[in-house]
Amino acid sequence: MAKYSIKLYKAGKFYNAFGDDGIILHELLGYKYIEYKNSVGFPESAISKVKSKLDSENIAYCLFEKENLLEEKRGLDKNYKIVLSKALKNYDMEKRLTRLKDRINDLSTDDLERIIDNLENETV
Repeated sequence: MAKYSIKLYKAGKFYNAFGDDGIILHELLGYKYIEYKNSVGFPESAISKVKSKLDSENIAYCLFEKENLLEEKRGLDKNYKIVLSKALKNYDMEKRLTRLKDRINDLSTDDLERIIDNLENETV
């Protein structure tokens, strides 16, 4: 098994990917990354879409059911690393924007108008 490969674990009618593998699937396919579970999950009906995307990115993957390896596909380690780097950066930005959105929601209309006016009048 390749060191830099997406490991997909089948549990019932779903597949899960954990840690960095989950972040990569979040980046490539838009699946919701559940931070407290440190994972991404998707229904088994989507496995061909996931495999197709990983194949197109030339990223290795392994499919497991319980402890049994069901399928393995080779890819390029550097592609895994490139996508992971981009995915981590984008996920961090998503978290920052969510925190900012939460703060904006707590502002009064007057405060929000003042901030928007300042932003519109600023030159970047």
